[in-house]
Amino acid sequence: MTHTGRIGSHVIGVPVILIRSDVLARHRPEIWTAPDGPSADPERERLLAEATILHEIRHFHDALLCPPLYDRFMVEAERNAVAATLIGALSEKGERDPEKSLGEEHAELIELHRVNAARLARRNALAYEPAAVSGIGPAITLVDLLEASALVTELSFLHAAFDEGAYDHWLSLRASLPAKYTRIISRFSRTRDSFGEDLQRVSAVLMRCLYRPEPSAAALAEAAGLTEREIDALCDPSVIAEQLAETEKRQNYALYTILEPEQHPRRVFTNAVDIAELHGLCRARMPATGFRVDAYHRDVRDFPVPATGFFADADMVTERRLPFVRKADIRAAYGDAFTLYSVKDRQRRATPACGYFPTFGTEPCLDLSRVDLMLGLRFGTQALLGEKVSYNHAMDQAYAALYRRWMD
Repeated sequence: MTHTGRIGSHVIGVPVILIRSDVLARHRPEIWTAPDGPSADPERERLLAEATILHEIRHFHDALLCPPLYDRFMVEAERNAVAATLIGALSEKGERDPEKSLGEEHAELIELHRVNAARLARRNALAYEPAAVSGIGPAITLVDLLEASALVTELSFLHAAFDEGAYDHWLSLRASLPAKYTRIISRFSRTRDSFGEDLQRVSAVLMRCLYRPEPSAAALAEAAGLTEREIDALCDPSVIAEQLAETEKRQNYALYTILEPEQHPRRVFTNAVDIAELHGLCRARMPATGFRVDAYHRDVRDFPVPATGFFADADMVTERRLPFVRKADIRAAYGDAFTLYSVKDRQRRATPACGYFPTFGTEPCLDLSRVDLMLGLRFGTQALLGEKVSYNHAMDQAYAALYRRWMD
């Protein structure tokens, strides 16, 4: 399993998880041929890869239930609506370089989006403030809490899959991952024998910190100095449920609106209604798990599941040692496949370098073609909106070429 080269939905604000193809090759070795040959322990490698996938899915669900991250989805939905409107209007005029040909009306539309994005950023500024947490660190942030929550999910999955082996894996991760969020887990971990129970406790602590009207790392400080019994009372499922209800009331998700120009293609991009519906599904499913992390990863397919975007990193592409897979095999294994572009491996066989498929073969909460269009438009209009957008080498190359074709 690797914690590098992954970009989750909580970062880009789009319902998709991005995972390197060498990780996926370990998860489904019957369709992906790893360049370094079969693993000595394929079942262990499969479980580690699945834990990686669950890590990213947990980011998606946490983002939908954590107000600042929910706002991020809203900002991106508005951004793509604005970008689509501008591209559509300028393309009709035959503009090949639209960012140099903006009229006053278009500039006002961009400015309105920037104002909305800045307003939400100000509203959420306190959530991202670092906080000193005794026994953990002097500058813990909301991002550390999100990473710890996703890491606890994968560790709980591995604990259920191979029991004590999960604790050994945790020890190896603790030595290699950033200390700030591994210390969050260590603070609530006791022994090898209690590891499963400890993971449940720290998961409850993190949900209490994240699923609230004003989430922040400062909330972690309340639990850090308490006894186990006090922590269990503070982070009881009923307490987390009450926080979610209060968040729902104060955020008023159902009435949350964003700029949606008249030309906005309703069935192409996510909009405020789509995001509110995804939030509602998570809002209903998480309490059904009893706010238990083991129940969460066991029932994760009952939640809205984002599509998986796969990619080979730059070195793999350059050295032609990326995993070999046929698009037809991806489609047969997962039910569908969308390929961005293909390259040749060392045996000169054409293999997809990046693309999308339904995670676990589950119908994705956003169609593959819509995911592709949203990420492509986001990448292609970065200069138009004065932003810097990058996913990974393979996808950046594919979308840069695609955008040039759009403009031609």
